[in-house]
Amino acid sequence: MPPTEVRERVLAAAVGLLRAQGPAGLTQPRVAKAAGVSQSHLTYYFPTRADLVRAVLEAAVDGQIANLGDAMAAPATPAERIARLAEALTQAENTRVLVSLVLAADGDPAFRDLYGRLVAAMRGRAAGLIAGAGLDPTPAQVALLHALGTGLAVMGAALGPEAGREVNAMVLSEVFRLLGADAARAGEGDAGPSGAA
Repeated sequence: MPPTEVRERVLAAAVGLLRAQGPAGLTQPRVAKAAGVSQSHLTYYFPTRADLVRAVLEAAVDGQIANLGDAMAAPATPAERIARLAEALTQAENTRVLVSLVLAADGDPAFRDLYGRLVAAMRGRAAGLIAGAGLDPTPAQVALLHALGTGLAVMGAALGPEAGREVNAMVLSEVFRLLGADAARAGEGDAGPSGAA
């Protein structure tokens, strides 16, 4: 088997373990077994655990960014987009990747660039959701929706898919309602008082 195929098979197995088990699943023996290679073969491609973790997190971030794009790419009404986002935020395997990345970035600043890539992608999607709701996204609104989404993802993983979807949809609907009301109030303020002499 060509070396690139072995490397890709190892990465795919490792990302699968990370998505299924979180950081605890990302050990060299488990990855080697899941990939069907010896541990010495694994260390040929990834000499240290840090090398393996970085490669796995890079692959996982690329996958998360692609998933975000897929979830929000198709034309939809604002309500349908909120439902899709609520569903995406209850995918425990995605949350395990997110938490793993946060823990890695906290433990080793060298991983913060990967977290930054994911944040940039998530904020881009958040801006698109706000604009899709007919609002003009501000940096503060984008950061709010991103932070809220991160919290909802973690909470959704803890509550389980059904309860998580329900809470996420309720919270997201309320946030968009509040953003819309705030935009309407701001628009009224721009027009000035009516009937002023």
